[in-house]
Parts: sequence; structure tokens; C-alpha cells
Amino acid sequence: MDLLNLPRLDKQAVKNSFNRAAKSYDNAAILQEELLSRLLERLQYVRHQPETILDVGCGTGKGVRGLQKAYPQARVCGADIAYQMLLQARSSFRLLSRKRLVTADMEQLPFAAQTFDLVFSSLALQWSNDLRTTFDEFARVSSPGALLMFSSFGPATLQELAASWQALDAHPHVHRFVDMHDVGDAMLAAGLEHPVVDAETIRMEYRDFRSLLGDLRDIGASNAEVGRRRGLMTPGQLRRLEASYRDNGYENDRFIASYEVLYGHAWVT
Repeated sequence: MDLLNLPRLDKQAVKNSFNRAAKSYDNAAILQEELLSRLLERLQYVRHQPETILDVGCGTGKGVRGLQKAYPQARVCGADIAYQMLLQARSSFRLLSRKRLVTADMEQLPFAAQTFDLVFSSLALQWSNDLRTTFDEFARVSSPGALLMFSSFGPATLQELAASWQALDAHPHVHRFVDMHDVGDAMLAAGLEHPVVDAETIRMEYRDFRSLLGDLRDIGASNAEVGRRRGLMTPGQLRRLEASYRDNGYENDRFIASYEVLYGHAWVT
């Protein structure tokens, strides 16, 4: 199965989920904020002074603020598929700030060619249906010599939850993430130069199972697979899922949620 090109995600479901989560996102996105900080830190080791920056999947705008702080003279633009996320971002910006927010799908960006000197994306690429198309778009809107810097999630992400559901039924309940080597291949196929991808695994621990599921809900990370089972989880399903999770991701009185974090960068020539 070609996970790079299979239209496996319901984009309307993705949009709806993040719109619903806009007001709860920042309180629940502890891991996402940490990983954003790590990605911004990586920019410090690259000699590059962009004048125009695009943050793809900017969410509530913390990346936009971090990029503006790192490059005070740059014009920073944020794009996100969820309009309510952009409203949250806008509410935290000063009226006369240099930031611009645009509702957009990363696979079809509404920007002219060669517009940005830096394309930045923290934990958004996993919501792309076609990575090659997405990287083509990143390259198209980038000026010659531009830098692409991103993070995403790899296939070991939420492996405990995936295994727990698989013991109960055959429906896809957990997002299918693309392997780091396939990400690198897609970058090369899009003509990006000197691509580099590396990974690390982070484990989150929860005292109770509902807190784990609640965090996923509050950041908008709902299952958007086309073949997903529709409808709310029943109390019986929840009990069975928790029992299954204790067999797959329960250690030292804690429920474990693993995240395989991919980091990548490349240049546009």
C-alpha cells in the first residue's frame, strides 16, 4: 500500500476536528509546544536570514510568534486548514503586528511562486494526503535558496492505542503515519536539495486512561481515516479499549502514549 499517495484522510473531518479543538488546544498541547520549541531551536544552527516566512499548519499561532521573535525584521505568514485556529491566533496578536493569517490546505497553497525564504511546519505534515504534492507546493512557494524546516510524526506514534484497537476490531482507529525514509524520498522527488530527516521517540505518561483520550480530543487529533467507524464510542467500547490498553501500553501504574517524532530540513534551489 502506497501511503504517500493514497487519499486516506477525510480533509473535512480534519478541518472540523481542529475547528472544534481551537479553544482547548493550547491547554492540552504540552507535547506539541515542546516539539515546536525544539524545531525553532534547530533554526539557530542554520545560517539563514529570511525576509519572508510561511508557517504551514500554524494552529493557534505560537510558531508564528516564535518565528517573529527569531527573525524580528521578517514578514511572517501563518496558514492553517482550520479557520477557528486562526481566530485563536489572531486574538493573541497585536493589532499592528506584521503577521498575516490565511486559511489554506497545505496541498494547495494560495500563494504565488517564489514568495517565501523560509517554509516552516511543526507537526502538520501528518495531515497531508499526498506528501509529494505537499513538498511540491512548499518548493513552488519558496524562493531560490529558501530553507524548509519541519517536524511530523512517524509510524510508531500512538502504537499502544493502535494495538489496543486492533485487538477489538478491524476498523482504522489511529492515524497511519509515514515512515521517515518515505518522507525523505518524497522530498527528493519534489526536487528539494540536501534533505535530512532524523527521529526521536517521546513517551507521555498518564495516570488514567480518559486523560490520555481527552488530550487527543482537545488538540484535535481525532481519527480522520476515510474508512473509520462513524459514531461516538459507547461506554462498553471504552471499557474494552481500556482493558486492551492495559495489555499494550500500561507500565508502572501509568498509561503510556508513544510518539515517534520526525525532524527534517532541505533547501530549495
